[in-house]
Amino acid sequence: HGQEVISTSPFANACVFTSVAPAVSSVSVSPSTATVTKGQSIELTATVETVGFANKAVAWTVDSTAETAGVKISESGKLTIPASANVQTVTVTATSIFDNTKTGTATITVA
Repeated sequence: HGQEVISTSPFANACVFTSVAPAVSSVSVSPSTATVTKGQSIELTATVETVGFANKAVAWTVDSTAETAGVKISESGKLTIPASANVQTVTVTATSIFDNTKTGTATITVA
């Protein structure tokens, strides 16, 4: 009888060898400034510069005043300002999952 290897992913059996230690060099958020009307949303994007195949994932947060006012940000970076929010600006922070000392911020003005 025959033998067969079946893989559901083209990367299931892949290996990468590198002599560079993984590290995050910077995190930036785009757009870095914007104006959003109450009751609206905006998509933010984090760019994570890495070496050595470090994880590029980020955790999104908003400042405590905005959070108290009901401002939310999703895991994918979608910022939602409720119509009832009583804030003028929101500071959004993207923090590297791999190295939590590396962050990027955006300042959103609420109109």
